[in-house]
Amino acid sequence: MLCLGFIAAQAQQTEPSVEARKAALPALKGQERMAALLDLANGIESASPQEALVYAQEGLSLAVAQGDRNREAAFLTSTAYCSGQSGDYPKAIEYGRRALALSTQLGDKDRMAKAHNALAITYTFVGSYSQALDEAIESLRLREELGLEKAVTQSLNLIGVVYHNSGQYDKALDYYGQILKRIDQHPDNKRLILTRLNIGFAQFKMGRLEEALANHQAAFALSRETRDDSYLAYNYMNLGMTYSELRKFDLARENLRLARLQYAKFNHRHGLVQVLNASARMHLLSGSYRQGIPIAREAAALASVINARDERKRSFELIAELHEKLGETAEAYRAFKQAMEIKDSIYTIQESNKIAESTMKIVTIRKDNEIEALKKERVIASLQLERNRYFLAALVLGLGTLGTAIVVMAVHSRNVRRNREALRRSNDALARINLELQERMNEIKTLSGLLPICAQCKKIRNDQGYWTQLESYVSEHTSATFSHGICPNCAEDLYPEAMDRMRKRTGSTP
Repeated sequence: MLCLGFIAAQAQQTEPSVEARKAALPALKGQERMAALLDLANGIESASPQEALVYAQEGLSLAVAQGDRNREAAFLTSTAYCSGQSGDYPKAIEYGRRALALSTQLGDKDRMAKAHNALAITYTFVGSYSQALDEAIESLRLREELGLEKAVTQSLNLIGVVYHNSGQYDKALDYYGQILKRIDQHPDNKRLILTRLNIGFAQFKMGRLEEALANHQAAFALSRETRDDSYLAYNYMNLGMTYSELRKFDLARENLRLARLQYAKFNHRHGLVQVLNASARMHLLSGSYRQGIPIAREAAALASVINARDERKRSFELIAELHEKLGETAEAYRAFKQAMEIKDSIYTIQESNKIAESTMKIVTIRKDNEIEALKKERVIASLQLERNRYFLAALVLGLGTLGTAIVVMAVHSRNVRRNREALRRSNDALARINLELQERMNEIKTLSGLLPICAQCKKIRNDQGYWTQLESYVSEHTSATFSHGICPNCAEDLYPEAMDRMRKRTGSTP
């Protein structure tokens, strides 16, 4: 589930002030109209991204026509953000890159950081976590350089969300903890509410339900105390999901209902998909299987509209589970198959291959440099040994006394031993490096050693700390490919009623 923590705060202006600005807009022209459009787009982009997108695109056209490159960069960033929130991810990436390129030309580091931030959000939505992390880190670097404290905490939060969505909850909690330390030095109730919600959500995903509930309730209490409803929908949804897992279904149902109303009010379609899936999950846990199916199908349809593939996969998984609980094997199988097709379209080995190739290049370059250095040392040692030999011959011929010859020979003997030892060490080191390189090449081509594997979902953690599918890891390291089926034992576990009916019908184990 895509955490809503990286979504910017909802506009603080009251609804009448927004309406007043909209009413004044037709009378404005030129620079005044562009300023008003940018103000409106930024003010409602989180609450109503589709409406904000209309203002941003009109403003972009005006800025280009009037040659106002600073406002053009601002409207490009707003268009990228709103497109991502509306589910048009290709457009979000295109405009985000245009915003970054123009901001870089202008030398506007603050606008560059915002463009990186918008790209990171979009890459998180589409599951390209390594790219999202790169963009978020660059946004953080620029904002720290500029000393923008509030913006820095936003970037820290976004990095935490990227780790959160990639399943690395411990790392996410580390970044949320950094935000809490900064809030202690620079109090910010809005940021504290969001951070408590994100910490609670991470704890929820880790199964720490009581800790999660405590953080969600603390965030809710602070929201009521400060009369700040910026993250109210997110708070209701977190409470609803946690109460569902705690089997407190009346509380779960009410909080999810309130969350759905809030998201519908601001036309937050991604949030609506999440709430619908959470509601279907509540029906699954509470045993009201039939009521959960249409809710999960509604979530799947909306997820398809906004191209939220992770949530759509989750919807079909829920549909499959609900049908299976009702003994409707055929419908369960169809929904499960759709979920697997979506999963295959999401989880490719392209990103892991890219990381593996980069790692191999780094290792190879480093080893090549070490080998070349050792070769040079060996040549130098050989030359020094040869030079000493000629030097000894010259001394022996030039010296007239036995005493001088003995002294020279002793010195030479010591140098020879020292050079031979240096040559031996260089040869040993060269042999060791060659062996290490060969072993590393073998590790890249085949599976060997200990593989960290998740006991639940069977994902494997690679060298960079990312969790990848077992099929992707094996395909990457071997020449094997996979096809999917279901074995008799798993069929018995997943569809016992169907298997029992087949045995009764055929008189034997199918």
